[in-house]
Amino acid sequence: MEKYYWYSQCVNCNQGRLILTEDTTNKRMYLHCEECERGWLNPQEAHDNSKGFLALEEDFETDNPNIETITIYGWKSIAMHSFSE
Repeated sequence: MEKYYWYSQCVNCNQGRLILTEDTTNKRMYLHCEECERGWLNPQEAHDNSKGFLALEEDFETDNPNIETITIYGWKSIAMHSFSE
């Protein structure tokens, strides 16, 4: 079972969770909506739909980070919630 960490509900679709996702190509974290596929590079801007991007239009590889990786990137305080699948 894999554990996912998420920040808040998506402001774009109001249905999905903003999941902490590692962009392994560019060595960075971003918030990724599980429903509408929007992303935000800065959690402080996740409330502003105009600051997001459509992740499907970007060319990078991703991974589901564990809490240790999230901590290394300095996003531990953003990992407000979690769920397992």
